[in-house]
Amino acid sequence: MGRIKSALFLFLVFIIYSGTAFGFQEQQPQPRDSNLLTNPQRAVHTFLHWQQAGHKNPDYVIQTMKMAEGDKELKAELASRLLKILDARGLLINYDEIPSNPNYTDSLSGLQQYILFPSLPEIYLTKTAQNEWVFSESTVQSIPELYANTFSSWFTFLVDNLPDWAYNEWFGIMIWQYLAVFIWLLVGLILMKIFVFFLDNYVRRLAEKTKISWDDDLIDGVEKPSAYIFLLTFYFLTYSNLQFSVSISHFLSITLEIALSVTVVWLFYNLSEVFSKYLGVLTSKTETELDNQLIPLIRKTLRFFVIVMGVIAILQNNGYNVASLIAGLGIGGLAVALAARETLANFFGSITIFMDRPFKIGDWIKVGNVEGTVEEVGFRSTRVRTFYNSLVSVPNSNIANTDIDNLGLRKYRRLKTVLNLTYSTTPEQMEAFVEGIKAIVKANKHFRQEMYEVHFNSFGAHSLDVLVYVFFDVPDWSTELQQRHNFLLEVLRLAKEVGVEFAFPTQTLHMDSFHQEEPRKVGEERTEEELASTVYEFGPDGKKGQPDGIRIFRAGEEVDFGAEK
Repeated sequence: MGRIKSALFLFLVFIIYSGTAFGFQEQQPQPRDSNLLTNPQRAVHTFLHWQQAGHKNPDYVIQTMKMAEGDKELKAELASRLLKILDARGLLINYDEIPSNPNYTDSLSGLQQYILFPSLPEIYLTKTAQNEWVFSESTVQSIPELYANTFSSWFTFLVDNLPDWAYNEWFGIMIWQYLAVFIWLLVGLILMKIFVFFLDNYVRRLAEKTKISWDDDLIDGVEKPSAYIFLLTFYFLTYSNLQFSVSISHFLSITLEIALSVTVVWLFYNLSEVFSKYLGVLTSKTETELDNQLIPLIRKTLRFFVIVMGVIAILQNNGYNVASLIAGLGIGGLAVALAARETLANFFGSITIFMDRPFKIGDWIKVGNVEGTVEEVGFRSTRVRTFYNSLVSVPNSNIANTDIDNLGLRKYRRLKTVLNLTYSTTPEQMEAFVEGIKAIVKANKHFRQEMYEVHFNSFGAHSLDVLVYVFFDVPDWSTELQQRHNFLLEVLRLAKEVGVEFAFPTQTLHMDSFHQEEPRKVGEERTEEELASTVYEFGPDGKKGQPDGIRIFRAGEEVDFGAEK
């Protein structure tokens, strides 16, 4: 309510200022002439000038109504009504635009006639056989109908029967007009509330009963703009009843027309959002991801189109020649193209992305130094949500010319690690540990079953090294982390059951005493013959050699969890 009161106050201040500061449809009076109808400009001046307060002359005015049938009083009444129509509709007359050529010919019709306002083609002047410019016969005949369309009959009856004090002026405006403005604004707001009530309690309830959801989005999108369209349409259709001077009426006409156009643009802007949501519902049912990526572009294109067309319509309705304006932009077209070459490069980069489809929304990608999840692909840039939750906008031209590592398209996710066991591990424990890891891989459906490697790989500086090379078959990074967690826990439990320990870098310092005659013996003593025999036994056909590895058995059956080839 505070905003409404402020708006009412500012509106009344403007009306007061307009009533005192703005002039009537009158410029400097032209010199009087024996013939006041020699050209269109003189005829319009005669019609307007001699109806203004201070120098009214009905005898001059009715000369412009020679085509009307009836006496002087009827012609004067028609002239008075026509002036009220022009003033109430805010139709300002610019004398400089009216031709002063006595032989003026309309370029479209080829007739000697002049239309005062393109928005009101019923009102025009025509040249008579006596070489006089007067209002045409059709104009004179249409005045009663135009008057009825401009002013409400019951409101006119009410104004004509007001007490005398209501016609007193304050700052150039009658008291009844102040009261009418207040009632006019109040009635408009009440009607808008009724309109919103109807939408919320009838239309919205019908939409809630349906199984589809887009009609609810439609009601949400159109409720506010349609309410203001209803309000402004009421004001636009009824402001002429206030019977203000032409300057105030002109201001009201322009303001209401622009405001109404803006709310219509607002309505279509919201409808484009509803349409985009509806397309999103349809594309979510398809298997391809390309249409999902197109939705943000379609939404932005529709928004841009609605705004541009709205601006063009507003300019066109307010007398601007949009065609010449657009043509004038061609003069600086080259400079604009040079300045916007990066924008154009990004635009074509976006086309390349949609044609090649190197990634889709939700993919984990790495482009240059940027790594994260794709959130949106626009005309100018692609937005990537990094893993520290920042949002990076990468120009599409850079993406089109850069190597893209799409980690989201990986079918399998590799895990390569080396497990370090202590040197106290026996060969049998080592074999059991390696086969146990293979068994863990086999038991987990989230591993790639036909490709994995687990082997005793090397003797390290401080440990016996087991290479683990496996692949997770998971859809995303979060699932990969969970399965890696599960796998390493299983390995830890396996190590405990087998009895092996994990090594870590250590240094062992041996404290020994020095013997005077013999050094301390390390290891077991073997004769040369025994050593040579051991070498042969580990060689070809040796009894101790196991070139295919140690095998462990359970109930007489070999334990082997090798990968399926």
